Amino acid sequence: MNITNSYSAQGILQPSFTSQSQHTEITTQTVRIHTPPSTPDLTTMSAALPTNDCIERVKKSQVILEKYPDRVPLIIQPSKNDRDAYPIDKSKYITPRDLTMMQLQQIIRKRIRFPHEKALFMFIDNKIFPITSMIGNIYDDYKDSDGFLYVTYCQENTFGTS
Repeated sequence: MNITNSYSAQGILQPSFTSQSQHTEITTQTVRIHTPPSTPDLTTMSAALPTNDCIERVKKSQVILEKYPDRVPLIIQPSKNDRDAYPIDKSKYITPRDLTMMQLQQIIRKRIRFPHEKALFMFIDNKIFPITSMIGNIYDDYKDSDGFLYVTYCQENTFGTS
């Protein structure tokens, strides 16, 4: 039984599989393409182009900002360095621009059912902001290129309990 599978795009690894009665032999052939110096390299082009996921997030944030001009789109997620991370049930929020960091912290505490004896720290762009800071002002200065403001949180013991 002979099975041949090849790809039409040049420069992609082209496998051809030959199956015989006792064993399977796999051979590969690499096709090299010589590009002229004026043509950009495909690897650098793919790194410069935004991914579909990023484009979709940009579109979503634009729709949110057009529909709700007095609100801010947020994505809230636990810190990757927090070993006892409390998962949040909903990560995307649309909050009023005049919401303070303290009010946002109370919302997060309720959503993750966070214990009262532990302190919750929130970071935006690896910075901690005063609890009186307005989300709208922070959004204007620290929003991501996709139009969302990313907020990470982590916990710390406060009263010596573990």
